[in-house]
Amino acid sequence: MIIAPIHIDTPVCTVESFSERSGLTQRTIENYVRAGRIPIMPKQGRSEKVLINLVLYTQQAMNQPGLEPAPAPVRRPRVSRKQRDESHV
Repeated sequence: MIIAPIHIDTPVCTVESFSERSGLTQRTIENYVRAGRIPIMPKQGRSEKVLINLVLYTQQAMNQPGLEPAPAPVRRPRVSRKQRDESHV
């Protein structure tokens, strides 16, 4: 499991706001919501505004397969000039 600090300025946002943030059109976002690709908060009625659940969306994105952390870089041991000079003699 990856643990990474992420700052989400608000836990939910409107379709309009999500469109501005993501660069997706509002129609595409509505289609993704209908398909279940973007999670929303439960609605009480049909006329209630759709609020996208950014916290759940972020969790889903982080749990996608293939998002393992990159391997740590291989570090060569430090060799002093004296050690380097001795090895070339």
